[in-house]
Amino acid sequence: MEGLVLALLGGAIAVFLAGIGSAVGIGYAGTAANGVLSEQPEKFGTMLLLVALPGTQGIYGFLTAL
Repeated sequence: MEGLVLALLGGAIAVFLAGIGSAVGIGYAGTAANGVLSEQPEKFGTMLLLVALPGTQGIYGFLTAL
C-alpha cells in the first residue's frame, strides 16, 4: 500500500511542477512576444511558435505521471 501511495504522489508532483513551470514560461514568453509584436507585427508566426513551446513542458509532465 505504501508503494502505491508514493507512486501516486510522485505522479501528482510531476504534473503539478510541470504545470507551474509551463505557466511561468508561457507568461515570460508572452510578455516578450508582446513587446516584439508591438514594433514588428509581421513576426506573429514566429512569436506564436515561441510562446507555444513552453506549453509542451506541461504535456511532458502529464505523460511522465501516466
